[in-house]
Amino acid sequence: MKQISELFATEFSAISVGHLLLCVGLSFVLSLYIVFVYRLVFTGVSFSKRFSLSLIVLSLVTSVVILAISSNVVLSLGMVGALSIVRFRTAVKDIMDTVFMFWAIVNGIICGAGFVLISVIACLAIGVLILVVFYFGKIAQQNLYLVVVRSKETVSLDALSPIFREAKIKSCSTSEGIYESVSEMKLNRKQIDELRALPASGKALSVDIVAYNTKTGL
Repeated sequence: MKQISELFATEFSAISVGHLLLCVGLSFVLSLYIVFVYRLVFTGVSFSKRFSLSLIVLSLVTSVVILAISSNVVLSLGMVGALSIVRFRTAVKDIMDTVFMFWAIVNGIICGAGFVLISVIACLAIGVLILVVFYFGKIAQQNLYLVVVRSKETVSLDALSPIFREAKIKSCSTSEGIYESVSEMKLNRKQIDELRALPASGKALSVDIVAYNTKTGL
């Protein structure tokens, strides 16, 4: 009994309860923030709540591990050896999932090391930068389309419509008397309607409009 009490006394002298709760609690709160950012920038088909939960658990477990090995050199060496033989074979479909997993691990490391101010500032700054880059990129590409025009003869796209003046020609081909051109351009709703009306006016056989971003819509 005396040995057990001495063991607990040694452990709590190395890591205080308050420090433990602070590190784990901070890691939990910041991991929720990471999940929140991940939810905002998620562009997949089906949002996985299991992956979000794994980000939280990953951050918490990492912070606890760092707390343990930071107070004992022998334990840290043993932990490195144990983790070196672990192999994760689960395939990650999206590269951004890997980025957020790494972010959760780094968050746990910093929180476990006790750098409270650094962890809070770094986590908030990274999240804001990710959102800024994501939404500015989304705004820049939300009206970008590929326009495929087919006609019976080789004609200038500018002659079909003034809309093609700002178009970037990607490819041109001719097959069995049908001329086809693929252009990249930014379109608004009015311009899309004008391009759709080209076959009815007889200027083109067909006009296909393909959106880069599936969420843009036509």
